[in-house]
Amino acid sequence: MKRLKVLVTGSKGLIGRILTENLSDHFDIYGLDKNSGGAKHFKADAYNYSDLDSVFSRLVSVDCIVHLAGDSRVDADWESVLRNNIVGTRNIYECAKKHGIRKVVFASSSHVTGAYENSHSLTIHDPIRPDSDYGSSKAFGEIIARQYADLYGIKSICLRIGWVMDDDDPTKNELSLKMWLSHRDLVALMRRSILADIDFGVYYGVSNNRERFWNISNAEKEIGYKPKDDAYSLMSRSFSFKPIADKLKKQIRKYLDRRKRQYFF
Repeated sequence: MKRLKVLVTGSKGLIGRILTENLSDHFDIYGLDKNSGGAKHFKADAYNYSDLDSVFSRLVSVDCIVHLAGDSRVDADWESVLRNNIVGTRNIYECAKKHGIRKVVFASSSHVTGAYENSHSLTIHDPIRPDSDYGSSKAFGEIIARQYADLYGIKSICLRIGWVMDDDDPTKNELSLKMWLSHRDLVALMRRSILADIDFGVYYGVSNNRERFWNISNAEKEIGYKPKDDAYSLMSRSFSFKPIADKLKKQIRKYLDRRKRQYFF
C-alpha cells in the first residue's frame, strides 16, 4: 500500500522536528522551513508566495500539508504576526488549491480562546476569545481553513495545540500540568488527523491530564484520538513531595523571622 506523501511546514521548529522524526515510519515525509533545507527538506518562506509555489511545483502529488510554519511567540509584534501567521497561512491554502492538494492540517493554538483565562472546561462550541495578536492570527487561520473547505473542497483539520515542551517535562508548574501535550500524544494526534476522513474539524490538542482545561471528546469521537499521557501521574511519581516541602520551607522561614523580631525588639 502506497504511503501518503505529507509536507510539514516549519519542519525545523520544535513541533516540526518531533513530527518529522516520528511520522516517517507511517508517511513519506517532506519538510519546508525558511531557515534551512536539506534532504527532503525545502528552504522557503511561507510569506513569499512565489518561492512557496516553486517548492510545490517540484513536489509532485502531495496528499496532505501539515502547516506549522509561523511566529509561535505569544507576544509577537503585529507585523510579524501579519507576515508569518496570516499571509503565510493564506499562501499555504492558495498553493494547496493551485496544486490540487486536498487536505491541510493546520496548527492552531489554545490561545484562540486564551482570554477565557480557564474559567471552565472549554469545548470547540465556546466562542473564540483570543488573548493576543498571536491568538487572533490562529483564529484567522481557522477561518481560512473553513473558507477553503467550503469553497474549494480542501479538507481541513484545525488543532488547537496545548503546551508542547522541548524536554517533555510538564512538572515545572501548575499551568503546564493542565496544558501539556506530550511528544507521544502529539504524534498520535497528528497521525489521526492526517488519516481522518473529515471535511472540516476543530479539535483541542492536549494530553490526558486529569485537570486539563479543554474538552477533547469530539477529537476522541471523530478522529479517534486517545491520549495516553497524564502530567499529574508524572507529578505523583517523581515530585509528589516538592510542593509540600516548598510550602513548609516558607512557613518555617516566616516563623523564624517572627521569632527574630520578637527577640531583638
